[in-house]
Amino acid sequence: MDRLPAVRRALAVAAVLAVLTVACGGGQKPALARSESVAASGHAPDPRRWCDVFYTDADAPALALPRVEPARAGAALPMLPTDRWVWVNVWATWCGPCRREMPLLLRWHDRLVKEGRPFDLWFLSVDERQQDLVQFLKDNPETAPGDSVRLAAPGGLERWLAGFKGAPTGAIPLQVIAAPGGKVRCIRAGALRDADYPVVKALLAP
Repeated sequence: MDRLPAVRRALAVAAVLAVLTVACGGGQKPALARSESVAASGHAPDPRRWCDVFYTDADAPALALPRVEPARAGAALPMLPTDRWVWVNVWATWCGPCRREMPLLLRWHDRLVKEGRPFDLWFLSVDERQQDLVQFLKDNPETAPGDSVRLAAPGGLERWLAGFKGAPTGAIPLQVIAAPGGKVRCIRAGALRDADYPVVKALLAP
């Protein structure tokens, strides 16, 4: 019996599943797989190409969070700073790629601070049920520390992103990065990888 057609079908299914694990869409379309990484020469690629949307100072919208509430019960609602870079990571407890990249972001934060690229790292959960987030953070206290908030109203994410011209929608994780002064510089959808570090460092240049 010729098994080649069956093998081809299996490989095709595996390829589709690999693409779908790049991002969580919550029933919506997944973000495109990201293929650009550090060039073979070791130089970081242009941040303008790494971002799905890159704003210049002239057209950059101001960063303002949607209506949110503290992710942890009893915590105070933090304020967005405007005197330094701010990185907002949009995630959810049910999103596998989101959970996997959060430790990476925390490591990047510590490393970039040491290398002279300080920034505030915020975690914005889009979990619909607060109890799901509260339980997850209780079971995983090292996840989403510091400035961690939850979207307060269903559908708030789409309305928020509509305020950023050209912003990708429909999938998480999502990164919204604002420069000192409070203007959004970069928005990127899809899971992050270790190989993205050089371009992130270039993006957060003083």
